[in-house]
Amino acid sequence: MRVLVACLLVLSLNGTLHAEDLPKEIILYDFEQDTQGWEVPDWALSKKDHVGEEVGLSELYTSHGKRSLEFKVNFPGAKEWRGAYVECPVDIQDWSPYGSLEVDVLLPEGAPRGLRAKVILTVSEDWKWTEMNKAVKLEPGEWTVLKANLKPGSLNWKSFITDEFRQDVKKIGVRIESNNAITYKGSAYIDNVKLSQE
Repeated sequence: MRVLVACLLVLSLNGTLHAEDLPKEIILYDFEQDTQGWEVPDWALSKKDHVGEEVGLSELYTSHGKRSLEFKVNFPGAKEWRGAYVECPVDIQDWSPYGSLEVDVLLPEGAPRGLRAKVILTVSEDWKWTEMNKAVKLEPGEWTVLKANLKPGSLNWKSFITDEFRQDVKKIGVRIESNNAITYKGSAYIDNVKLSQE
């Protein structure tokens, strides 16, 4: 599937395939075979306020297919901000044909309320970091869709989206965070990371 998507996008960039010929939706990561390069970066593991531990595959919870990415986190109940971050270099860097990004995130039943999540992108030759303006509340036991508008001028991001931004995406990341004294040692699940023309 990933090879087919990459070929379609290469053809579109070479001018032999028009935007209307592209699929309306592309699943970038579905975690059916492996973690597809998602990991907790070394810099995050060395910081006190980052509480993500490791990733793997799971069949316990999925929003699409038979597997999802399991992200183990350990929120210690500190009153200061804490975040658990996981990321992946992207195979498809030109997102300009697409207008929105979606990522499904789940905290299992029994997890505490109050944790939130947001998508973070690294873009351009300067490897600029931009994140969603607002973190989305995660409701334990329910899949939450982190949906962000990618169109130029979108207010979903801390930096304004431009065509240049969309044409050179380097990495995608998800951060689960808390500003409250939340204690949670367990897992979060990520699935069905996709781009849509809408």
